[in-house]
Amino acid sequence: MEILLVRHGESEGNAQERMQGSSDFPLTERGRTQARALAAWLGSQGLGLQATYASPLRRAWETAEILSANGAAPPPIPEPRLREIHAGALEGVTFTGIAEQFPTYMQRGVGGIGDFAEFGGESYDDVQRRALELRQSLEALHRATEGRVLLVGHGGLNFQLLKLCICDPVPRVCIVTMGNCSATLVRFRLRRGSYLGAIGWHVPVELMPGGAV
Repeated sequence: MEILLVRHGESEGNAQERMQGSSDFPLTERGRTQARALAAWLGSQGLGLQATYASPLRRAWETAEILSANGAAPPPIPEPRLREIHAGALEGVTFTGIAEQFPTYMQRGVGGIGDFAEFGGESYDDVQRRALELRQSLEALHRATEGRVLLVGHGGLNFQLLKLCICDPVPRVCIVTMGNCSATLVRFRLRRGSYLGAIGWHVPVELMPGGAV
């Protein structure tokens, strides 16, 4: 099985420097341009994608629709487990506002930035369980056929899913930059009794023709 992880294009929340979480922001025009550049690049790679699963949040769903409309991927199937991490009271607040209103979050070390339980959102363990359920579901559907599937989601959830796919045990800290419309291919193989993934390639949209907008 191979998984292609794609983060959505730039959203209005990104442009306004807000903590988006499960809030539903649409793409900006720049985000749509990024998605079209990604579609052209993916289409040139001959990936033979078997299925597309996308977060139902607008910024991810619209990105998936652009990829499909431009012939780069099959039509998207909604997958709620790809929704961005729920950030509780931090959602919709600018990062400047978070520093002012929620100083304890900004004072955390890098290992604590993915846990929002203190603010009424998802805990780190909640997100890990969700990511594991998603991975197990994908394996049940696509492992036997060695299928290659596209997942269009969000920076936070995609990052946690990537850690779960390539690391055993899963660390809290593993730095991988996932910019808007970045594409990360993970190839799964049986390795000494464990079915684990390895990053085949990781490409930011800026390296794709037309993506440096």
